[in-house]
Amino acid sequence: MSKYDVVIIGGGVGGTASGAILASNGLNTLLIEKNQFIGGRCSTYEKEGFKIDIGVHSFGRTSNGPLGTVLKMIGMEDAIDWVLARNPGPVQYYQGKFWKFPKELEKLIPPSDFSSLIKILRDIMRIKDTKDLDNISIKTWLSKYSDNKLVHSFINILCGLYFVVSYNEASAGEFVRCLSSLVQNRSTGYPKGGCIAIPLAYAKAIEKFGGTVETGVTAKKIIIEDGKIQGVELDNNKFISSQLVISNAGIKETINNMVGRNYFDKIYLEKIDKLKYSMSAFSLKLALKKPITHFKVINSMSLDYEEKVRSVLEGEVPDKVDLFVPIPSNYDPELAPKEKQLIIAGTAVPRENFERNREKWISSTMETLEEMFPKFQNNLMWMEVTTPKDIESIGGKEASVVGISQTVDQTGVNRPATSLPIKGLYIVGGDAGGWGIGTELAAKSAIDCSKIILKQKK
Repeated sequence: MSKYDVVIIGGGVGGTASGAILASNGLNTLLIEKNQFIGGRCSTYEKEGFKIDIGVHSFGRTSNGPLGTVLKMIGMEDAIDWVLARNPGPVQYYQGKFWKFPKELEKLIPPSDFSSLIKILRDIMRIKDTKDLDNISIKTWLSKYSDNKLVHSFINILCGLYFVVSYNEASAGEFVRCLSSLVQNRSTGYPKGGCIAIPLAYAKAIEKFGGTVETGVTAKKIIIEDGKIQGVELDNNKFISSQLVISNAGIKETINNMVGRNYFDKIYLEKIDKLKYSMSAFSLKLALKKPITHFKVINSMSLDYEEKVRSVLEGEVPDKVDLFVPIPSNYDPELAPKEKQLIIAGTAVPRENFERNREKWISSTMETLEEMFPKFQNNLMWMEVTTPKDIESIGGKEASVVGISQTVDQTGVNRPATSLPIKGLYIVGGDAGGWGIGTELAAKSAIDCSKIILKQKK
């Protein structure tokens, strides 16, 4: 039997970040990951000289946000080399052209609506307390400023990029927190080496401070006696003793399968059962013979975005897909062989009906990319497809992109706490605590959880 101060289940950003912080504070830390690699959906693999992200990523605040805060807390500020999305910055593709938003939106909408958009952005920067907005949808909040369809589509697309959920459901408070922090920091970017550079830096920190990271190890059961954590049983029946367990495997998976529902009261279980996850996603990874664009990241958008989201949830596939398109090799040329280019194009899709429309999603996405980059397929070496099934097999959580959805009833005080109602049991990642966009949400969750544990230890 092995004994540790803390065992962490799952090597995503939340798990590796909390492990790095706790190990750096002297806790004997073990992190176990069921896959043969760390990072989960924030991981990178290699094929024919290309280094390809599993997910579709851009990082909002880089070193100025929670991802950088973790490294500052452990004294490893330079462990990740960030490249910012500047020169050129992010652009929108709309009506056959690339636009800088919101600046060039002035050319597309009436002056009064453009003034309303500028007022929105200014007001966002002035809001100090966002709690009152947590229970209001973005659409409801936005309608107080403007009813222009393009303004609504633009904000709805930002919401989709941030939270992978429609602005009909997403929390205005969460949106204001995220957008104001992005505008204030102006540090959107991408890590050299691919997105795996983030969890890899944290995992190396765990080992640097005396902890252990093991991949290909599956936790079967979290053992509890007399209402207290005793440790973790692995799928090979090996037992690891620890009075602290942090799960990055998802709150529902942890409660329903790893612990067991009989350890929680009825009211708490009802709350957990009602929790909803964000939408899933599908993406194409495109290896090109030569570069076809100098942009680092592109969002394609349409005027009827709200209607598109509604039809997609009903199982339809749009003829033109609104895409998020990062070009990783334009951030870091070493992610592709010399004089070649790597493009990733992704969009939110429902897990439930994607497979029956798989080929239509692929063809519609390719047609949209062909419109953005005419004759790009002449330069296509090969492509790979990542589907909701792939995402679920890697990270579980009902194939969601983010985790527990940041909707009006699941943010702020209504978000699940990192501390579960069993002494010594915690949740990190996109399922509990924190606020932010994707990986930043996971890192903030890890920071919050680690602070709780260290305070209790003292």
